[in-house]
Amino acid sequence: MPLETSQVGFNGLLQWSATVDADPSGVTLADIDTARDVNVSIQVDKTEVTDRRSQFKRYCPSMIDVEVTATLTYNATSKEFVQKCLDRDVMTIGVKHSAASEGIYFTGQCFQSDLSQPLTDGMTISVSFAPVRQSGTGAGGEPVWG
Repeated sequence: MPLETSQVGFNGLLQWSATVDADPSGVTLADIDTARDVNVSIQVDKTEVTDRRSQFKRYCPSMIDVEVTATLTYNATSKEFVQKCLDRDVMTIGVKHSAASEGIYFTGQCFQSDLSQPLTDGMTISVSFAPVRQSGTGAGGEPVWG
């Protein structure tokens, strides 16, 4: 049951799958229809590359930081997803503007959650995801926009 528009911040679509693949955009994802206030933060760090030929500092772009935060309502539909978050399982995360639009996909883990036990139907939970490093067969790849 999707939430009413008046109850949400950014009306994004949070998706997930327990399947991890080298191309995260190719994984079939399930919608978390109780998610709201879904935010994607993409920031580029800078690295100093100054030498003594100038009195001014110089920089170049460095690593890209990607983080997804969301608030969701616990219910029977979101139970498996929330358990994966609690277990810190690696999963494929996707965020789109709507079902038919582009978005970002990555292999990630839940790094922060705000919830109380015992979990009850209708409880509000806040979660935060970031890409994780993986190697080996079936390992997830870099974040993909598509």
